Amino acid sequence: MAISRSYGIGVMCVVVAALAWSTAGLFTRMVSTDIPTTLLWRSVFGGGSVLMIYVIMNKPGSVRELFRFKAGEFVVALISALGMMCFISAFYYTSIANVSFVYGVMPLVTMLIAWLVLRNPLTMAGVFSTVLSGLGVAVLVWGSQDFGDLFGIGLSFLMTLSMAAVTVAAKFFPDADAIKSAYLSGFIAAILVFPFSHSLSASPGDLLWLAVYGLVNVGLGFGVYLVGVARVPALAAALIGLSEVPLAPVWALLLFDEQVSLPMIIGGGLVIVASVSYILATTR
Repeated sequence: MAISRSYGIGVMCVVVAALAWSTAGLFTRMVSTDIPTTLLWRSVFGGGSVLMIYVIMNKPGSVRELFRFKAGEFVVALISALGMMCFISAFYYTSIANVSFVYGVMPLVTMLIAWLVLRNPLTMAGVFSTVLSGLGVAVLVWGSQDFGDLFGIGLSFLMTLSMAAVTVAAKFFPDADAIKSAYLSGFIAAILVFPFSHSLSASPGDLLWLAVYGLVNVGLGFGVYLVGVARVPALAAALIGLSEVPLAPVWALLLFDEQVSLPMIIGGGLVIVASVSYILATTR
């Protein structure tokens, strides 16, 4: 009974994490700030919330310990920061649906990078899913409305490439602490965009939304996922986590009337089928 209860809590936590992550594009529609300012405050509040999670979970003996990083943690954080900068920027150029569906190919991009860097063997399931997801992204590009759409899709792919690289880098540096890397990435992103931001000109309303953005999308999502992923099998965590991909366009449609075109539905559907098929075929 205790195992069943633990599993239920784990599933609930991963679901909440997926819901939190699926709100990423929504907050960019709620604020009037430009890209650097949005990135700055989202990174500050997000990084700060993950830092608090680290303090609660590890109870460090000194402040110095919080800001002493290994080489692997810095590498992972830098790649993640660059990915997040592309991610948030993409929402300013294209639809939430396009960004979300492109992000859906991350398991397959991770597989390809792991093959190149870690020499992990390719499987038939992986090759098939990669071709299928590539076809899905091609449909999204074909259905793009203008150059802005294409640029946003390009940024989305760079973000996906970065997040896949983070996954592989974490395996390449097994002693890197994921939580320390996460809050360091937020602070690195904030430092990089600060010279271009209008941090003091943000209205109180925008600052409130940006604070919620960082706390919910980053802090809550990361925190509950850490709790949940320890209680459920890897397959369940991967599949439930992937649910953020179709959820994001649904929120955008319901809250902001962002219409989903036929190419988006077809391309996004192919991406989701490819990723789910790959996860089912390779996760034990």
